[in-house]
Amino acid sequence: MSAPQGSGQASNKGSVIFTSSQNWTVPPGVYKIKVLAIGGGGGGGGGYSSTYVGGGGGSGGVSYVEALVNPSTSLDIIIGAGGTGGTGGSSPTGGGSGGGAFINIPNLITGNASTAIRSFGGGGGSAASSSANGSAGSGGSVTAYNLVYPVLFQAGIAGNAGSGQSGAGAPIFLPTFGNSNMEYNTPNPSLYPAFGPGGYGGGVNSNGGPGGNGLVMIWWGD
Repeated sequence: MSAPQGSGQASNKGSVIFTSSQNWTVPPGVYKIKVLAIGGGGGGGGGYSSTYVGGGGGSGGVSYVEALVNPSTSLDIIIGAGGTGGTGGSSPTGGGSGGGAFINIPNLITGNASTAIRSFGGGGGSAASSSANGSAGSGGSVTAYNLVYPVLFQAGIAGNAGSGQSGAGAPIFLPTFGNSNMEYNTPNPSLYPAFGPGGYGGGVNSNGGPGGNGLVMIWWGD
């Protein structure tokens, strides 16, 4: 987990990014948060030994929620890992599915935990065969469960499935993301950090690539 940005957790304005599962305590004076959750991408399928290529993995689902919270409340955050890439060869294997990104927010009325967001991981690309390329993995779905506490806004975007050897695109965070500029496209890892993309399908006799890990971002006070 990175350190909160802005003026710190004791302030009414800040943000924090989670790349591993953990609990997080709502800072003092904070009564509303914004949450972006991205599931892990699916791994690419392995390529056949002499002819065909594996299918690309699907990207993780993306969802956004604004929710009311109480200060000092502990939120349970689960980060999904990217799926493993399949192996290539005479008996290639498909890529693994990505893990989901889940956030549990207690109900303000009852105090019981309710799942605010479920951004599921992308599906793994299938392996090639001796007669055909592997098919693409499906994009991760988004759903809400037990939303019995106040929610101000919710939206979800399912990840795009890969096609052939290409992995699915995923959100990339541009340097101006803090100004609400976000691009949904295939990332360039050397320029921008990316989370939840699908892995590339393996070429002939080659292994598929792993999917990208998921992410949860929380910010408040803007």
